[in-house]
Amino acid sequence: MSFNINGDTSNYMNNFFSGFNSNNNVGGSTNFLSDWYSVQNGSYYKVAKKYYAQENADAKEETSATDDKQLELAKESAEASVKAINTLMDDSLYEKVKKTDEKGNTTYDYDKDAILDNVKSFVEKYNGLIENTGKLEDTSTLKSGVRLVNQTEVYEGALAKVGITIREDNTLEIDEDAFGKANMSDVKSLFTGSVSFAKNMQTKFLQIYSNASHSTDITNSLYNSTGNYQKSVANMFDSVL
Repeated sequence: MSFNINGDTSNYMNNFFSGFNSNNNVGGSTNFLSDWYSVQNGSYYKVAKKYYAQENADAKEETSATDDKQLELAKESAEASVKAINTLMDDSLYEKVKKTDEKGNTTYDYDKDAILDNVKSFVEKYNGLIENTGKLEDTSTLKSGVRLVNQTEVYEGALAKVGITIREDNTLEIDEDAFGKANMSDVKSLFTGSVSFAKNMQTKFLQIYSNASHSTDITNSLYNSTGNYQKSVANMFDSVL
């Protein structure tokens, strides 16, 4: 059977469905006809539009939740890094301690083990921050991470003198043997003082923390219901003043 589909569409459809055997194809033709009219009157379009809109909303919600989680990790890493660098910036860490050898001879020297432990802690926290900021989609916080990396590279030579190197992935690595042989005065210069490596690191860590906090608080404002500034970021800055 052949049909001329250049004519009226309803006639074409009537001719088409008349070709079905009324006994064997009633169910199939009825379902097909129902589907056809659903397409014609826009019902399918409305259902499909609603379905895909919901699917896109779900995907966006999932992406947003993932981004928020990563921002929280960046905040936590930045906070941990600030605490680690603050410890290294404390002059008391570099006070020489009294040491007595097996022969009873007394000398005063840096507590290299204590300094090394704190430098290792800093390296660990720094690397965690680099890893977490590198996974961010948030532009402002990611840029802060890039500035941190660039700032660290400025001190590449000074860091190498005390056994700390910058890897290809921008994380840090410490050679404990090289650190043990380094001049502790060089270590102290790196980590104390208002223009030191540590001070610059502290500033960059706080920038990352601030940007990550701002981004996660777009829907949960930095200002509370009474219009007062939330304390999370303010307290972090107060801790270094």
